[in-house]
Amino acid sequence: MLVASKDWSGEDLAGLDALTELALAVFEDCGAQIVDPGQILSAENLLDLYGEDIRSRAFVFEGGDAGVLCLRPDLTLSLCRLHLDTAAAVPQAKYAASGPVFRHPTKGENRAAQFRQVGCEWFGGEDPAADEADVFSAVARIISEAGCTDVGVVTGDLGIVFSILDAAPIPERWRARLKRHIWRPERFRELLHDLSSDGTQDQGRIAFLKAVGGLETDQAKAAVSHMLALSDTTHVGLRTHDEIAARFLEQAEDARAHPLSSELVAAIEAVTLLKTSCASALIRLKEISAAASLSIDSALARFERRLAALDAHGIDIHTLPFEGEFGRNLEYYDGFVFEFYDVKLAGEEGRRAAQLAGGGRYDRMLSAAARAFDVPSVAAYSAFGAAIRPETLLAIAGGRSRT
Repeated sequence: MLVASKDWSGEDLAGLDALTELALAVFEDCGAQIVDPGQILSAENLLDLYGEDIRSRAFVFEGGDAGVLCLRPDLTLSLCRLHLDTAAAVPQAKYAASGPVFRHPTKGENRAAQFRQVGCEWFGGEDPAADEADVFSAVARIISEAGCTDVGVVTGDLGIVFSILDAAPIPERWRARLKRHIWRPERFRELLHDLSSDGTQDQGRIAFLKAVGGLETDQAKAAVSHMLALSDTTHVGLRTHDEIAARFLEQAEDARAHPLSSELVAAIEAVTLLKTSCASALIRLKEISAAASLSIDSALARFERRLAALDAHGIDIHTLPFEGEFGRNLEYYDGFVFEFYDVKLAGEEGRRAAQLAGGGRYDRMLSAAARAFDVPSVAAYSAFGAAIRPETLLAIAGGRSRT
């Protein structure tokens, strides 16, 4: 049964407010301006920015003359909108906010559809590594001061995977397809092997595609239409014969291209499956990229600068966990990502249910948000933020059961 929202009163409400004020105060100490962004967003185009997971859980409704609207699924886009409204005058800004956000719980998840969030967003910073370390350490401080002790953390870097694909000697259309599925690890791995020399595609189909690919475009379309007519196929879904033929031609180009080498596939998989400390991950990533002759120096330099900035904040990079797969279900992130969780609850209900806070870099989404909001693009696209769940913090710190 859907629990619309939890009602708060008495000591619980006082505790929740105190945790919210604690988090806002820590972000304010880091230079953030406390703001109150709106709770309603235009659903058209904006939900596409979030990706499949959050998009499928958003509350969408008709807004009359305003069109289709949605309740904000988190604070991020509301703060992006606020920033973009003034970005021409103030390209660099730090914000913090708190308030209700709205998401349908996933199946079997024991969470309310409305819950409170405290978040921060750093825009246009000249030193991305310093911003990342500042936000990460601020979140760690909030969780510690909230009284949570048995806390786990995981980090990742989607920018490394993007850089590996950019450096790989593969056709651009393959690169685009792999990037499109980077947030779906199983589909990504399946596609990677389909494009490799170890692929298990049907050889008869491959032979047909190669034959079609050797024809002129009009001849190829005629051949496909003839094949479909012989099989008494009038349409597939809503696609016409010409559209199906065009797709066959794309697949024919794939069939004629050199498949990905097993060495390249192994390198990409080694990066995505890497699990170690951040310090060791940097060493291993250098080894993997060098062995595969993949130039990702700029991504590794960003990684190294981040570790130095974290170290300067007293974060032990030799024990801080890194997972190459982490963050690949969060579609608007494209760089450093992190999550704090309660270890005991993670063991009982899984890490997702135990999340205390999380955040990451989303440079690409800020420019896409400018287009979606129909405002001028900002000169600096640097965007990094985090969100904290004070209700979960209160429950964990107070030893009470969650609702």
